[in-house]
Amino acid sequence: MKFSYLALTTMLFMSFSASLFAFDTAKNKLKNETGINLPTQEWKLPDGIDEIGALDISKLPDSPYAKAVIYGYQLITQTHNYIGPNAKDSKKAYAGNNLSCSSCHASAGTKQFQSSFVGIVARFPQFNARGDKVVSIEDRINGCMQRSMNGKALPLNSPEMRAMVTYMHWLSQGIPVGANIKGQGLGKVNLLPRAASPKKGKIVYEANCVACHGENGEGLQNPDYKTGDYYIYPPLWGDDSYNTGAGMYRLIKAAQYIKHSMPQGNPTLSDEEAFDVASYINSQPRPIKADREADFPDRSIKPLDMDVAPYDDNFSIEQHRFGPYKQMYK
Repeated sequence: MKFSYLALTTMLFMSFSASLFAFDTAKNKLKNETGINLPTQEWKLPDGIDEIGALDISKLPDSPYAKAVIYGYQLITQTHNYIGPNAKDSKKAYAGNNLSCSSCHASAGTKQFQSSFVGIVARFPQFNARGDKVVSIEDRINGCMQRSMNGKALPLNSPEMRAMVTYMHWLSQGIPVGANIKGQGLGKVNLLPRAASPKKGKIVYEANCVACHGENGEGLQNPDYKTGDYYIYPPLWGDDSYNTGAGMYRLIKAAQYIKHSMPQGNPTLSDEEAFDVASYINSQPRPIKADREADFPDRSIKPLDMDVAPYDDNFSIEQHRFGPYKQMYK
């Protein structure tokens, strides 16, 4: 078989070009398409819960649905007491650490740009790149259980799973199926023209984070943990923190969260500070999630900040972990 010089050059260029990019934005957009085109909904909390996540049960009916909402709320704000290390029934100790769902989904999932649950039921089922498939909200909860909570999956039809979904359903009232809502997910952060620096991040941490999260990232335990959250401020590394499979372990996601929520109540960090301190935090020891190489089987939409091979590009693991990322997009 003969090849023309032009054909051979084209093939070589295509092969070389494929190695220049790590993430195919067009393909990712296509895979996430639902065909549902609705206006972005306004942010609104239901009557019965306030912006600090305090639930007023007097505003709920005396019904099985309301009781499930209340139980779901308790599971999310006191995870350790119900399905964690302090669970009365050891068979229900699904969470492997003392974090609560509220450690990441702040104020019981009621804060904008802090992975809120408001409107979330309207967005499931949805495509999940980590598994390269459409997943249910129950699947997504169990992803958190196995990664952020460093534990094991809840049974899909358990009272606990049903209660969590019911609470999220109640928070999502009035949001049409398939609609986005202002403040969902994480806020935006500008990518840096350089790699994030754990050394610089340590300086940011000591200036802005150590007072709450501790010199060694150990967090601050709640003295009333038997009736409330285990931590006032959660640990950011160590045995009782999220494992390496959690979304917060990925640099861009961590920087997005930090940029829009930290320091708590007064998020003032710059993009550079958010990236640097995220790189410092995630360079510290924490539980290891096994088999991460199986995550994101479609490598063309594997997140840039995944620090585990295989990849479809020639960028180093170091660059995937710390950046810079701009030139890695297709």
